[in-house]
Amino acid sequence: ILAAARVRSTFFVLGWVAERYPAVVQRIVDDGHEIASHTYLHRNLNQLTPDEIKEELGRSKDRLEQVAGSEVLGVRAPNFSVSDLVLDLVAEAGYRYDSSYFGFTQHDRYGQISATVPPGATVTEIRPGLLEIQMTRVPIATIHVPWAGGAYFRLIPYPVFRWGVAKHLRSNPWFTFYFHPWELDPDEIPPAGMPRTLRFRAYTGRGRTRRDLRRLVTEFGSCRIDEALRGLGYLSSDGTPTA
Repeated sequence: ILAAARVRSTFFVLGWVAERYPAVVQRIVDDGHEIASHTYLHRNLNQLTPDEIKEELGRSKDRLEQVAGSEVLGVRAPNFSVSDLVLDLVAEAGYRYDSSYFGFTQHDRYGQISATVPPGATVTEIRPGLLEIQMTRVPIATIHVPWAGGAYFRLIPYPVFRWGVAKHLRSNPWFTFYFHPWELDPDEIPPAGMPRTLRFRAYTGRGRTRRDLRRLVTEFGSCRIDEALRGLGYLSSDGTPTA
């Protein structure tokens, strides 16, 4: 889909995937995309001990850099499980940007932080030398509604989702969008005993994901996060934050 639209993107990859399937990571690199970390084992970071968080962040970064052959600048916590401690350890691990903060309190999995990040802020220096790429929310009435992809992209009709993207871009330099490879598979059968709420989140709307994703990247384009940060002056050529 990305190749057909002639666009590039950022792939947040698990460390164990790079270890077990290095050819997959190498193909992503060869196609011109950015490799970033999604931790090593996809555990919610805000539920781990400090040493476990360090292991997830450091081991993933090391393995991805070995396979990709270049520095890994960014990380996204599984299920957006960020916290103040997580951000401290992300900065300590040598990452240049984090993209794990939604700022939405009505979701049972999303983590929260004490720093004030304005809902419309795309990039914020959240720690010295560490940028936060906030997940997109769109103001509707008095609520800033998550509008960044995943289940939101599958559940919201495309014309409405497109409206939200256009609304956000009128006052922001970019729109942060994400999706998972499994969301492109409409034939996957849910595991037996999966809770109804989780099944609804994970499986509803998959049949139209490919079509709608093609429309989205065709209409709005796509780019790597590191290149966007450099283009807007947030990162120097060597990956050091300039904010």
